[in-house]
Amino acid sequence: MGIHFFGGVMKIIVVGDGKVGFAIAKQLNQEGHDITVVENKSSVLSSTMNQLDIVGVQGNGASLDILMEARVSSSDLLIAATSTDEVNIICCLLAKKLGARHTIARIRNPEYNNTVRLIKDELGLSMSINPEQAAAREILRAIRFSNSIKVSSFAKGRIELAEVKVTEHSPLSNMRICDINRRMKSEVLFVAVQRNGEVIIPNGNTVIYEKDRVTLTGSTTQLEKFFIKVGILSNRTVNEVMIVGGGRITYYLTNMLLELGMDVKIIEIKKDKCVNLVEKFPQATVIHGDGTDHELLLSESLEEMDAFIALTDNDEENVIISMFAQSHGVTHVLPKVNRVSLGFLLDKLGLENSITPKFITANQIVQYVRAMQNTVGSNVESLIKLVNDKVEALEFRVRDNCRFIDVPIKDLNIRKGIIIAYVTHKGVSKMATGDTRIQLSDTVIIISKVAGLRDINDLLS
Repeated sequence: MGIHFFGGVMKIIVVGDGKVGFAIAKQLNQEGHDITVVENKSSVLSSTMNQLDIVGVQGNGASLDILMEARVSSSDLLIAATSTDEVNIICCLLAKKLGARHTIARIRNPEYNNTVRLIKDELGLSMSINPEQAAAREILRAIRFSNSIKVSSFAKGRIELAEVKVTEHSPLSNMRICDINRRMKSEVLFVAVQRNGEVIIPNGNTVIYEKDRVTLTGSTTQLEKFFIKVGILSNRTVNEVMIVGGGRITYYLTNMLLELGMDVKIIEIKKDKCVNLVEKFPQATVIHGDGTDHELLLSESLEEMDAFIALTDNDEENVIISMFAQSHGVTHVLPKVNRVSLGFLLDKLGLENSITPKFITANQIVQYVRAMQNTVGSNVESLIKLVNDKVEALEFRVRDNCRFIDVPIKDLNIRKGIIIAYVTHKGVSKMATGDTRIQLSDTVIIISKVAGLRDINDLLS
């Protein structure tokens, strides 16, 4: 049972039906794959089987008999997402021995990080994923922007996509895109406009109005410069960061922030966690106290902070203390929120940049699955969905079947609802212009309202 064509069904087994396992199963199920979920707890499994069109197998995913019952030998991919790293590793080892083509393990313990990298091939792992480390990277990316800018990266981090709402006094309001680019001397590209529930793929003559939500693309530096020019972002750099909660995300994030020379202050209610953090990060300030206590936050100089990150295990507490930090003038505020139902509320509060580790993990795995499907019969390298899944950003590899090699983009008859955004030639990414000529082996980033593009020639009408 080989890897299928893009759009073909893959047989995928998800072991572990917790928050992450369920998010992965749900997303891959929506993409039309044949999903089997293996879970120990019958009540959890029943609930998932009632909500999703999947096959359920009750039992321990690290058991040979259970994996055989789940028909692992004929599977394209096994994803081990239980809460225990060791179980996930054993699961993947067994699955590989039994004939699973690919395996992905969720490995969270920081101490295993380097070990897994070293023996990845021996374990037969196609990929290991660490939700907390991935969340820490997302937080680091987000605090370079403000609360009102929603940022995600694409094409192996070369390009950022930023979504922002146009407010009443925005200099973008009532301006044509070509005039904005001329006036701002900007190197960012407007790739989607949401207006009254509709999505427009814009061109230079598209006028931007108040209340539009625009999606822009560019490098981190280009986007930062643009947002500073239009007054959405201040010129102030992030030097001081306060984190409430001392769990695994905090561990990874603190490491990254200290490496960048930032001052980090962590507030944690459990004494043993405080002791661990002090031992690991002597350069950080660790306070043993209740981070939901507003007086404590103020006494620890909340108002002087450049960024405030709420990482307790309680969604509501994270939202409340984030609102408090925002009301005291902190520019970059990020709550960790696991429940999707709070999304609407966060938008209303101007806290769009919340962090949901299970979704970050599920999205990374879905991107990997799409890349697997593309190894045969397609030249899509990576794909993400934007604007509530109404728009796709795709990265194509230019192979010799491409019908427009060395033809200027302005001479191509491109289908409506598609723009060529970037071309990467010999490792250098540049924004596409009318004069850009696409060469063999380049990668091309396309933004498309047309779903299901699977070949670079599909761009032409």
